[in-house]
Amino acid sequence: MTARRAALAVLLLLGAAAAPLPPERTAMHHATGMFDVQITPEAQGAAPDQGLPTSRLGIAKSFSGGMTGTATGTMLAAGTPQPGQVAGYVAIDQFTGSVDGHAGGFLLLHRGTMTRAGAGELSVIIAPDSGTGGLAGITGSLSIDIRDGKHFYDLAYMLPAHG
Repeated sequence: MTARRAALAVLLLLGAAAAPLPPERTAMHHATGMFDVQITPEAQGAAPDQGLPTSRLGIAKSFSGGMTGTATGTMLAAGTPQPGQVAGYVAIDQFTGSVDGHAGGFLLLHRGTMTRAGAGELSVIIAPDSGTGGLAGITGSLSIDIRDGKHFYDLAYMLPAHG
């Protein structure tokens, strides 16, 4: 091994040793409850030739249960979410409140699709490193279930261990 390679290897090892370790995490927790949502149309676009109509919507949510607080955000959508049609949306919500007694906030990133046959797929995750206050370092995902016109959620999350 040349002196240059040996020096590089030492520097790499020192850099790896100095790199901060990821925070230790607690076990997976679940905060469950209900939320109300108000959607306000902000802009709509007609369907281009052979395309889908588009829209931008404002979102305001109020959470109760394990998550207590509010979220505001923006949704971008295309298509018509009804049987026989295709649709998709993306959204960003900023939650502020508490999760199981931990006060703070974080961003929720949404991606949803619907096929002509009516099959849907939804992914809602907590944006990495977006947690603030007692929710700093939070990671996880949110599932949504709509029954009888009511919105239910299950936030599966982990927080860094505090020693």
